[in-house]
Amino acid sequence: MEIVGFGPETSRGIEAYGSRGLTAKAVVRADELAVTVLRVAAGGEIGRHPAPVEQVMLVTAGSGEVCGGDGSWHRVVTGQAVWWAAGEEHTTRAVEDLTLVVLERPGLRAPA
Repeated sequence: MEIVGFGPETSRGIEAYGSRGLTAKAVVRADELAVTVLRVAAGGEIGRHPAPVEQVMLVTAGSGEVCGGDGSWHRVVTGQAVWWAAGEEHTTRAVEDLTLVVLERPGLRAPA
């Protein structure tokens, strides 16, 4: 067994794509799977970028807004998940502090 911390003190700041108030901690890295805990401070943003592969973002705390390929903003809150297709441009901004768990894997898809 191995216990891995993913609290704020273990995260690193991310400024790629013009992101602000964003920290990240990788929890799982495998050949075709990545699981990352992201935190976005209130007023912060994950800059617009293409999804490298299919991904789902689980909102585990806080609230914010997401914008996908269609350019429309949508409110998200704790207990919701957002899916993005590979290559889809997207961005996320925090209304209040956000904690997110992002899973990335080729072929990942929303349940029917």
